[in-house]
Amino acid sequence: MIGVLGATGRVGGAAARALAAGHPVLLGGRRAEALRALALPGAETHALDLDDPAALDAFAARCRVVLHCAAPAFGIGDRVARAAARAGADYVDVSGDALLHEQLDAAPAPRVAVLGAGVVPGLSALVPRLLAARAGGLARLTGYAGGVEPCSPGVARDMLLSLETGGPGGAGYGEPLAAWRGGRRVPRALRAEEDATAPLFPGRVALQPFLAAEAERLARNLALESLEWFNVHPGAHVRAALRRLRSLDPAQAAAELVRTAELDLAGRTPYHLVVVQAHGRDGGRRTAVVRSPDSYALTGTVAALAAEAVAAGRIRPGVHYACDVLDPDAVLAGIEDAGAARVELLDHDGSLVEEGAL
Repeated sequence: MIGVLGATGRVGGAAARALAAGHPVLLGGRRAEALRALALPGAETHALDLDDPAALDAFAARCRVVLHCAAPAFGIGDRVARAAARAGADYVDVSGDALLHEQLDAAPAPRVAVLGAGVVPGLSALVPRLLAARAGGLARLTGYAGGVEPCSPGVARDMLLSLETGGPGGAGYGEPLAAWRGGRRVPRALRAEEDATAPLFPGRVALQPFLAAEAERLARNLALESLEWFNVHPGAHVRAALRRLRSLDPAQAAAELVRTAELDLAGRTPYHLVVVQAHGRDGGRRTAVVRSPDSYALTGTVAALAAEAVAAGRIRPGVHYACDVLDPDAVLAGIEDAGAARVELLDHDGSLVEEGAL
């Protein structure tokens, strides 16, 4: 049994649908009627409150693998992972970064735990790792991620962390405006731009530089000379909202992001892009593009692939980041097979080199 927490959300629902085709699935969430409304053939439901340790224990006890898709991730911390460990279940988290890894390293953890199994984090490091393997090493990397699509309240709260240094309580999450240069993080190396362009994104966009903990680990592990990462906000209303979010409390700021995202969607087709530009040590340049109509569904699909890998015994025991233990080729092929995204490899001049799994 693979248990999906947050199954009534857009990420958890996508993960549950992907898993239900080949696995017994336990759907977890607060509202029993919403879980039943998913109507996944063969799936069982389990209503619970994530703030109730006993309820979490009862859910995890029914699972071989617990897949945590609930948001906001920072508000839940390590509670779900601890419940999985107590039940003897393995654990997959669509979010989870350095703080959660440290928490699980410091006390009994699930036999197998895979963190950051989504788009950002997740594909944002898997794609560069694949490019590095194909190029025989990379020197420089620039990444862009964003699009025009709805913004859920939980995701909005998580997104706000990319405007701050550190996470809740000073926890390591990342640093805005920072970049990786010459083997170290350089604070305030970049600046936010409210009216700019980004490779392969249509029209004008806002660029918010953010060196996440995942990106910093990637730069160190690949021995990159430089790495820059930008969150891309194409919608004019969201761009305007970013200028005033710092004057609002977190709840108001999250509500503003949800509202302005809906305004930007009016009359437009939703889309999400991850664009990675890589400069190889051999002088060659390539751009990898992951195009998706729905980043929530894409995140859920990546998480489902990670849960399947854990359930199949393909991940060694320990606490891992998804980008370190998942097979990039298999993940990219899996998201394409599921119809969650299209993957392209472009030459430096923008011509298509390869379409399909990289």
